[in-house]
Amino acid sequence: MAQSLPSLINESARFTAVHAALVSDDQTSVTWLVSGAILMVQQACVLALSEAGADMPAMPGPNELVVRVADPAILPQPYTAPMKPDDHRALERVVAARNDVMHPRPGGLHLEADMLPDGVLTAVKLVRHLLLTQPVRPSMVEASDAAAVSHSLELIESSVDFWKTVLKAR
Repeated sequence: MAQSLPSLINESARFTAVHAALVSDDQTSVTWLVSGAILMVQQACVLALSEAGADMPAMPGPNELVVRVADPAILPQPYTAPMKPDDHRALERVVAARNDVMHPRPGGLHLEADMLPDGVLTAVKLVRHLLLTQPVRPSMVEASDAAAVSHSLELIESSVDFWKTVLKAR
């Protein structure tokens, strides 16, 4: 089965939006939310870097990809991702949570859900910038995929805003 990277990003964004909506009612969706958010970030970074002709290691991790898209020496302006130190730290917490999900431990899984919303919102901001706001090549994402990804990102933001409200109330 062949599927384009923009189409895969669309699917990852949709998957993440579904689980973002479920988190406030079903904490088990946190594991899928962090997994989907990081996958969508990795896919968006790879697409932007490949469109820019940047060299990539064979198996780059999500943090390495994010550092690369935020480096103007690798992804030139105006395409460079606008990542501040707080954005990197917030996203690193989501990556760490995703790693805990993907690499189980004998004692099980314990995620600090209240530490994750800012990182998920950073993931949304990053994907939006790389695919929709300042794509390396405007035609790298079909209009239908761009519209669908945009809608999914809006749903994620709305759900995380609600989730943050629920977490504060507890």
